[in-house]
Amino acid sequence: MFKDIPCREWDRKDQKQSHEGKLLATHIAEVKKMLTQFLDFYNDFPEISYEMADYLAEYHDYGKLCKDWLLNAGKKLPPHSPMSLQWLWDNSKIFDSARKWVFESSKEWTFFLWFLILKHHSRLTDTIGVARYKPLIDELQSRLDRIDTQSKIDLIDLFGLFKIADVFSANNTSYELQKPKISEETVRSIITSDLKEEDWKEEIWNQQLKLQKLHNVGILRAPTGWGKTTASLLFFVDKPVRKIFFLLPTITAISKFHKKLSKGLPNKVAKYFYFYDAELSEEDDKLNELFFSQNFLYPYNITTIDQFLLSFLQYGRYHTKRVMFRGAGLVFDEIHLLNPLMLYLTTYFLKKYMPLYKLNVLFMSATVSDALSQFLINTLNIPSQSFLDYTDEYRKRRRIMLSYNKGFLENDINLIAEHFRQGKKVLVIMNTVDRAIEIARLLREIQPPESLVLIHSRFMYRDRKRKEKEIEQKRVSPHILISTQICEVSLDISYDSLFTELSPLPSLVQRFGRVNRYGEWINKLNTYVYEPRIENEFSYPYEANEVDLARKIVKEVEGDKLKNEGQLLDLFNQLYSCDFLKKEIDNAMRKIDLEAFEEILGFFSLDVKEEKLMNVLNYRDSFSFLVVPDPSCIRSKTLSSYVRELLSQPLNEMSFKNRRKAIARIKNISLPVPTWLIEERSESKPFPVTSFKKKSYDEYYGLVGDEIS
Repeated sequence: MFKDIPCREWDRKDQKQSHEGKLLATHIAEVKKMLTQFLDFYNDFPEISYEMADYLAEYHDYGKLCKDWLLNAGKKLPPHSPMSLQWLWDNSKIFDSARKWVFESSKEWTFFLWFLILKHHSRLTDTIGVARYKPLIDELQSRLDRIDTQSKIDLIDLFGLFKIADVFSANNTSYELQKPKISEETVRSIITSDLKEEDWKEEIWNQQLKLQKLHNVGILRAPTGWGKTTASLLFFVDKPVRKIFFLLPTITAISKFHKKLSKGLPNKVAKYFYFYDAELSEEDDKLNELFFSQNFLYPYNITTIDQFLLSFLQYGRYHTKRVMFRGAGLVFDEIHLLNPLMLYLTTYFLKKYMPLYKLNVLFMSATVSDALSQFLINTLNIPSQSFLDYTDEYRKRRRIMLSYNKGFLENDINLIAEHFRQGKKVLVIMNTVDRAIEIARLLREIQPPESLVLIHSRFMYRDRKRKEKEIEQKRVSPHILISTQICEVSLDISYDSLFTELSPLPSLVQRFGRVNRYGEWINKLNTYVYEPRIENEFSYPYEANEVDLARKIVKEVEGDKLKNEGQLLDLFNQLYSCDFLKKEIDNAMRKIDLEAFEEILGFFSLDVKEEKLMNVLNYRDSFSFLVVPDPSCIRSKTLSSYVRELLSQPLNEMSFKNRRKAIARIKNISLPVPTWLIEERSESKPFPVTSFKKKSYDEYYGLVGDEIS
């Protein structure tokens, strides 16, 4: 990645521009000031960090002092990071403490700081293509074992703060970190903002207030409609958190909660998704940093759990993200949706970082099984009095009556159409995107297109918003919605009929909650469960044992045999034991060789091509990344031309404000995909433009197989 371009003559920092209209000396002073403010905000770094910060800020751009490095010279600039290291080497010796340019507080850290300066416009991988820099990596490797875990974490987190300050100064802007301010009055105001006065329930509010009494780690089990997500803010009243992260299961859920929370906390809330990260040229990387520099800076941040885990898996530019979790409060919503691997990784990182970062954590779901709650309690040492349970409400309801069918759902396509013709709102839920697309195609053959809506996770953000708006417009009229598990949460519409593939029971309970949503009791069939079609076991979202368990339970509660919804949870708890959950986790760990993976975690960024990391990222589509489809794989000529036009914008010639606007438009045409679907980058851009394996993008179907027209 680095070119060996030695410099023979140097300029002065008070005479040389490092950025358009800005002297290097000015840039250094701005970075130092901002970085000091960041360290003061966190107030938990060792004193030596301030000296390290000063060193990084002072010398990171000294390569720009080279006579050959000239802004507006009409030619491509040479990479300045390696020349900054050359300047340090030319003006000091590694072990010569007599020279002032050596980092004096601890020569042990000099090599680490030199490495960070060398890599400050790229990921922190341990690979360098130029022979003269390899001894630095060797020195680093030999010293890593002598550095304790806390010191490594502090150094990387310091570097993350430095990078954020560097990017802000380079773009002539700044940011003041703020802590969240939470009170009962604020939370009540947010909850009631979209409620009619007659819908306010004082009994529920009194239950929600008990969240304040939970310890620094707590569990909440409450039925759908209880208001868990907003009420979770009460958990942090009087807890010393520097930021709050809401980790929600879907982009749709994130968007809806972001809209609601922003009304009560204007300019304090952000939502975030990962762009696919890759190694770039130094010039492209400067633009790419705009995507990554503003991660999680707001007092309240809403994202998905896989984005949280990626920060701790040391993926890509993890250093600008992980630091933001220091002293944070975390809300894990719908914790039951985690597959065994993600559950293990979540508890693994929490157990490791809770004492280091002083985290406050709340787990929530309507269907936290006894086995799952016990696993969390045992693994994270959660006190029994830090578990709130309000699921008795399920015993007062039977909003569904179901039938189990041994065949596949497509065999009853005509029955789905018949329910629509009867004037019903019909919900169809499939376990994978490809299956949802297949059912939508079959229904299009027999149904008027305006009666159908297809929504799943692999749509461009702009198309997803359009479809969400369409669903909202149809909320009181007959229609057929075909979806995946993304509709298990945040879909606040009551459907008359549900046709669904069999899935693990916690998932099924969430799906059942979309039918007869505001009713209490029903005495006729409204739910139809079918066998799933599993074509790729490794990427399939569910474990076979969990589906088998759900099948046993569903057969026991067909028709009138379901006495109340609490019966479902009772049967599940009887069969889904702690031993069963442990076996599921052990099985997942064996499949990806997690022990071998843990050995490579420590200091360096992990390359997405690293086999051990790929095994984790590809497991059951657990992780997804935002990418921009290459225009050549977009079916619509109009959309393809629009994307091509957006991608041709000269971002490096824009002001910071206009870059932000351009980036927002580019995010609007991005879509989330698992790593195994991503081909090599189609072209060198500061954002990931990719093609896909045997798939193209269609505005109606989303990312779809080439065989479907």
